[in-house]
Amino acid sequence: MSLIEQRNRFLSFAFAAADVLVETDLNGMTSYAAGATATLGEPALDSGSFDFSQRLDRTSQAIVKALMRSLKPGRRVGPVRVAVGGREAQLSAWLLGDDDKIRWTLSFHALTAPTELDPQAFARTAQNAISKARESGVPMSMSVLRIDGIEDIDRQVGAKRAEMLRQAIAAECGAAVGTDGLAKRVDPARTALIHPASADLKALCADIEALLGDNRLEKTRVRLESIPDAPELEPDIAIQAFLYAVNQAADSANVLDVTSLQRVATEMLEDTRRRMNEIRATIAGRVIEPHAQPIVSLETGKIEHYELLLRLPGGMPVCDSVNFAEGTGLIYEIDIAMVEIGANFLRDDFDRPALAVNLSGRSLENPAWGKKFLQMLADLRIDRSRLSFELTETASVRNVKAANAIIQKIRERGHKVCLDDFGAGAAGFQYLRDFPADIVKIDGSYVRHPQLGERDTAILKGMVSLCRELKLETVAEMIETEQRAKQMQALGVTYGQGYYFGKPIPLKVLTDPRRKSTRAA
Repeated sequence: MSLIEQRNRFLSFAFAAADVLVETDLNGMTSYAAGATATLGEPALDSGSFDFSQRLDRTSQAIVKALMRSLKPGRRVGPVRVAVGGREAQLSAWLLGDDDKIRWTLSFHALTAPTELDPQAFARTAQNAISKARESGVPMSMSVLRIDGIEDIDRQVGAKRAEMLRQAIAAECGAAVGTDGLAKRVDPARTALIHPASADLKALCADIEALLGDNRLEKTRVRLESIPDAPELEPDIAIQAFLYAVNQAADSANVLDVTSLQRVATEMLEDTRRRMNEIRATIAGRVIEPHAQPIVSLETGKIEHYELLLRLPGGMPVCDSVNFAEGTGLIYEIDIAMVEIGANFLRDDFDRPALAVNLSGRSLENPAWGKKFLQMLADLRIDRSRLSFELTETASVRNVKAANAIIQKIRERGHKVCLDDFGAGAAGFQYLRDFPADIVKIDGSYVRHPQLGERDTAILKGMVSLCRELKLETVAEMIETEQRAKQMQALGVTYGQGYYFGKPIPLKVLTDPRRKSTRAA
């Protein structure tokens, strides 16, 4: 091996502090590998020449191709996120210019492959990216990549090929924004990009057009609109304004048509203020019609209690309003209002059925709200065992210590606490460890499938067994048939909830104890 080759390899390792070094030719075929090469699978990379990209998970293979297209002598590209055998890693590449070899480095740092971010997580991560860039003096921009004519891509090229193309486009976007940026697909045609202003988005569009052309999608059109960051706005407001503009453009079937984040932020804040006033007036005037849905003992068939649900007059759900309220802080007022309604219902007549009232994780970690809420509980003159609380959105709680302080005091006062949506998103095993509770509600996505396969049954059985070991009762929601109720009972689930037992009914109906509103009753 020549001194130049030894130097080049040494520099590659020194620059990256990586787990694996791979050398390829300009077409991506391997010629050398060192480090933890076993992570890249068999046969060993040093036993012959292989296409390096094929050793990455399918979702990441297009990233290698994208990086090769952007390589220039004497420059590094990356690092970018990739997945190898289900593990997340950072991939970088160098073309040092002394030979025609590309040096690739992989650095592993997680146990799971990258997953698509939910909107809230994307917003939080984008805010952090903007904040760090401002501190470093790096100008940032926010863009929307739009591909017209791609909406029915499954029909045009087939589902399997369409999925691979979507992954390739996502890889191109990820490579273009780099590790300092973010790329998030917001709908089949559009991807939101948070990126350094210096990012070569013209090259990104050209690469995506080439991908579309390779797949004979000549009728598609790639467009890109960008907004420069507005340093005068707080990072969270800037990101919210950007996402608001993206959604407004989608609702009006237009492209992103704004000239500054400042103008969008003003429009957004005005719209937010209007909606906040509407919801606040609705709460203050009690222009709501609370409903209640039964939760039934699967063993006895008797109603254990009812879950109190927020509804507008006529029984209309308010999901959008609740999501908006959580984002603006109005959820604090909604939670207090619903607790008052539930407490008044129970205080007026001791023969009325027990209730469970929802509390948002956002409320639990708010010290001012907690003080007001605990004072309300202290003043209650009811049988406390008849008022329990379901904790929602606890997976998003950042101050676990503050939330737990409230939960512990709720239980000390004699109220049961139920954790909602166990098994959904981040609400997993750590969820049970972090939050003390009495009851766990299993997310309905595990229950509602028409046919429960062996895999679904095994997962449910494991959840129920774990809760039993922790001395927690369980609720299975979204039960719609007698068969599903019996299956949940056979698995050891304590309670059931769903249309089989009864749909939500106005709370005022429950003032008549003679009403039999469910099959179980």
